[in-house]
Amino acid sequence: MHTPIRKNIIKSLVKKEFKQVFRNKQMIGMLFAMPVVMMLIFGYAVNTDVKQIKTAVLDGDRTFESRKFISKFISGTYFIYDRYLESEKEISYLLDLGAVDMVLRIPKGFAKNVKSGRNTEVQIILDGTESTRASVISSYVTGITNDFALEYFKNKIQYLMISRNTAGMRMKEPVNVQERVLFNPDLKSRNFYLPGVFGILITLITIMLTSMSVVREKEIGTIEQIIVSPIFSLEYITGKTVPFVIISFFDICLVSIINIFWFNVPFNGSFIFLLFASLIFVISTLAVGLYISTISRTQQEAMLTTFLFFIPAILFSGFVFPVYAMPFAMRVVACFNPLWYYITIIRGIFLKGVGIKMLWSQVFILLIFGIVLTGLSVRRFSRRME
Repeated sequence: MHTPIRKNIIKSLVKKEFKQVFRNKQMIGMLFAMPVVMMLIFGYAVNTDVKQIKTAVLDGDRTFESRKFISKFISGTYFIYDRYLESEKEISYLLDLGAVDMVLRIPKGFAKNVKSGRNTEVQIILDGTESTRASVISSYVTGITNDFALEYFKNKIQYLMISRNTAGMRMKEPVNVQERVLFNPDLKSRNFYLPGVFGILITLITIMLTSMSVVREKEIGTIEQIIVSPIFSLEYITGKTVPFVIISFFDICLVSIINIFWFNVPFNGSFIFLLFASLIFVISTLAVGLYISTISRTQQEAMLTTFLFFIPAILFSGFVFPVYAMPFAMRVVACFNPLWYYITIIRGIFLKGVGIKMLWSQVFILLIFGIVLTGLSVRRFSRRME
């Protein structure tokens, strides 16, 4: 027999929950101060742009050409001239110490080989501890070296043209590359990572809120009073989760404002669609928190279980490691992670400005997750209250 939900009961439970939340100063800090602090910390800390490369130089040629080559590096914004080396013995010491990121070693005879057009080699010695950063530095060096060599090649060709009275001729590059970057023109890593931090914070807050709140009722003994009271389990669950949905929406707005106006992350989509997709996602995470509360007896146990779910959810969310680069078995696991779909939606809304037309599949999968997880959590919670 279908049991009607009594709105007055739910309204009373919602009021009770809000009073309980705002009575606890620690809870207020976790709900409103923590998202701001964490967003600011992540905003400044999560930055994989390779800049400020500390460079030491060992110039074995000491000519105008070698100094010009060095200036190609230190005149830009990526490399910082740190020191000039007198011998090769200093190289290992500086790299072991971590004092420099790269050593540029120019051999003797560099200028002579460049002027004559003969093959010449320069050596870069990198700190490969952080492999991704070292790879990017290597690509920077390759680009600068190619530009330097091309400049000398053009000058030599131009000299030959003038000497043969063909000054009117111009040498054209056979291929001209026009670069156009969409969605993140400045290629800032912060614009990619901060929307992901957005999803992670909302996940942590919603799961921890639900699990800790219900378990707290168990610890102080009020859950027994609710069990013997004429309140249906669905009414209790609704009254328990509605306040957290409202608080989550407040945090979503707060974190969005920090992203857009403090860190200047571009927002090109619809905020209404962001709230709609967030509502579906929040239902899923609240259901997970409710399920955790049914298998936990203390708040410490609930917190530990939350992190046992939360950490794998981050790893399989595409926040740091792209899911497509994972082995097939891990990609299958990622398909059951709601956070992956939510981060995809957030990045699509923020950076690409796309809507439901492009993201309907992710929204639909989140909706399925929300229905299934809520059903399982409510069923298990109802059994615990019987």
